[in-house]
Amino acid sequence: MPRIYKYSLSLLLVLLGSRFILAQSTSKLVISGAQGLTGVITLVQEDVGFHPNLGVGLADSKLAAVASVPMAKRTIDSLDVALTTPTIFRLQYAGEGVNKTWILYVEPGDELMARVEANHDIYFEGTRASYQEFLKTYFLENQYQYLPVFGFKPTQVDNQMVVVQSDSLKMLRERAFKDFKANTTVSKAFEGYVRGVTLAEPMVMSRLIQERIMRKNRVKTLDAEQQKLLDDYSLANFEILPDEALLSKAYRDELRNWVLIPTLRKYPVDKATRFEISPEAIHDLYLFSKAKLAPYPKQQEYLLTYWLNYANTAVASIEPGKSLMADYESTLPHSPYIPYLKNQVATREKLVPGSSLPALALQKTDGSIVEIDRWKGLPLVLVFAYSIGQHEPDLKKMEEQFSGKVQFAYVSVIRGLGADTWKTYVKDRPTAIHLWATDDQIGKMEDALAIDIRYPFLVANGQGKILNRWIPQEFPDNAALNAAIQKALAP
Repeated sequence: MPRIYKYSLSLLLVLLGSRFILAQSTSKLVISGAQGLTGVITLVQEDVGFHPNLGVGLADSKLAAVASVPMAKRTIDSLDVALTTPTIFRLQYAGEGVNKTWILYVEPGDELMARVEANHDIYFEGTRASYQEFLKTYFLENQYQYLPVFGFKPTQVDNQMVVVQSDSLKMLRERAFKDFKANTTVSKAFEGYVRGVTLAEPMVMSRLIQERIMRKNRVKTLDAEQQKLLDDYSLANFEILPDEALLSKAYRDELRNWVLIPTLRKYPVDKATRFEISPEAIHDLYLFSKAKLAPYPKQQEYLLTYWLNYANTAVASIEPGKSLMADYESTLPHSPYIPYLKNQVATREKLVPGSSLPALALQKTDGSIVEIDRWKGLPLVLVFAYSIGQHEPDLKKMEEQFSGKVQFAYVSVIRGLGADTWKTYVKDRPTAIHLWATDDQIGKMEDALAIDIRYPFLVANGQGKILNRWIPQEFPDNAALNAAIQKALAP
């Protein structure tokens, strides 16, 4: 079975052959700083599109640093970036006690120079320099950057002035963009990005402030009427924009929220289900998105891919993913994600209760090897840790509860962490052991066990048969994990 939870060569070929190679072009970017600057300029690319996430599943974008220029060593860097679509970059400067971020918009074939001046302002020259100036003037990195500007007071319950100023900023952006279009030829993608951010950010800000008022700055769950008020606001204020608006993360988030609200009113979630969307709700979301977004093919593809990936990775039952996969293939036969999504389903089918543990060789703290597929003896609880000590404080009580009856094993799945370094941070207990995995073994776990940060537990019986692979994190008590262990102990 091919590697499905990373970009394998086969997946790259599928992606390249399906859409990326058609319009690929090199953009030349020059970033520089004035003499006397001692900080670091970093250029970060936001690649909008589905990419393998940490563990199993797809994320709808990927941030990657494409350049880092330490001013103390050099003041200029030139780079060629292969682009297939209009792309958002973040240019960051940190130095002299200053931290600034500017949003850049770049299309394939552009030539752009960005220079950080001695006063920490930025100067642009080249293709679409006017676009960058517009973004610099009217857009910060995200809506939360405006909170201090708008006078937000964290200890104050009512911050309605923030909403007023956010709405004023929206109107200012709309007027400014209208004037900008009157004097500049504007590409559809840039207009889509600007409109997407302009629409979505005030909605996020308004809900944030209203929710704080409802909670009275306390950590508590909103009641049904309060949640309805927030949802009604979203339904009334959101509008579907042209497909180019997908370039905006804020717009993508609001689009999903707008689709979610009607479905969750029909199929509400609660604490008992760990706020998990039910199989019925996933079907409803998928079909609603398919019908409602039919006039917007890219947004339809985005949502159908998102919900199918969600069904395969965030719902304990494998049935929704299996049933939706067939429709996805017929609706989007040219989607580059079909092989990945089909392999998601195939992997999950191999992890049903009664399946054998896969062949994995993991190292104990004393250097000896544990072959997981040969496990015999006590029931086994595998805990996949993406950081040192992850989950151990929360499971201490459960370890003691089942001491001598169950073997807890904390498996490090931190790529690049050497065994010698790992040993200095972990210590076995009578109730638990620690296991270390090479990067290769971590890859095997991604393939064979679909390890994921959201479902970090696996319970197997004393014969090495999987009882439950899809156990989520629950705090303070993990009822699902407890139930799986009790089942493993049953005669």
